[in-house]
Order: sequence, then C-alpha cells, then structure tokens
Amino acid sequence: MAYSLVWEKSVDQEHLDLRFEVLREGLPRGSEHYPGIDDDSRTKFLCAYEDGVLVGCSTLQVDEREGCKYRIRGMAVSPDSRNRGIGSSIVKGLQEFAQSQDTGIWCNARIRAVPMYERCGFVIISDVFEIEGIGPHHDMEWKLIN
Repeated sequence: MAYSLVWEKSVDQEHLDLRFEVLREGLPRGSEHYPGIDDDSRTKFLCAYEDGVLVGCSTLQVDEREGCKYRIRGMAVSPDSRNRGIGSSIVKGLQEFAQSQDTGIWCNARIRAVPMYERCGFVIISDVFEIEGIGPHHDMEWKLIN
C-alpha cells in the first residue's frame, strides 16, 4: 500500500499513541509527550499516513548546535509498517525542510535505527551512551555540504 507524508501543526492522540507504543516500552503513560517542545510554535511534525491511519511520525524541534538548527525527536514507525522505507522517507522530508532553512539536523539515535540514519547521510559523532529507561544511543548529525 502507498503512504503519504503530511506536515502537521501539532500532535494529536493518535500521534502520542504511536510514540508511546514504539518509543516508551516499559515507561509510564505521559512520557511520550515532550513538554515545551510539542507546544512550541517552532516545532514541526512530519507524519506518514496510509489509508488515513498514522503509520509513522517525527518531531523536528529547534535545538541548535554548530551547523544544526534542528533536532529529530519522537521518530517512530508502527511495527506493522516497518522495513518499507517509511522511516527513511520521513527523515528525507525533514532533511529537505532543513536544507530549505540552510541548516543541518542532529539526533540521538537508538542503536537499531542507526543504519537507517546512515543511509540518509547522518554520521555518528559519539560513543554509545545510555538514555535511562530507553536504551543505548549514538549522537548523529547530518550537515549541509558547503
């Protein structure tokens, strides 16, 4: 089936449910909400829908560091929709937006997501580190080539 990418202005319950299901296993309900980020007017949300059902989501927050104005958070693809390029399509959409703003993107990538980010041109810039209750990650960046 085909999916489409849609820029949303805010998160709704379906978005929070997908974040919770995919990203917050073993954590309490409510941990899927990013206070101060989800309600920041500068935050962007790129989502993937298939037949009107949310199958992928991402949050692009303003969190600046050298060469990168934005940070990816809350990147999730429903288990039944994985390995179909949805995550990569979302990341590429985020990259296109960042490129239009003349900036790069960084993220804390879960170990299992590192290969997908690498396929999208991100590079690892840290050793493995643990985010308590969530698991091992790498800090990764994608920067514009000047």
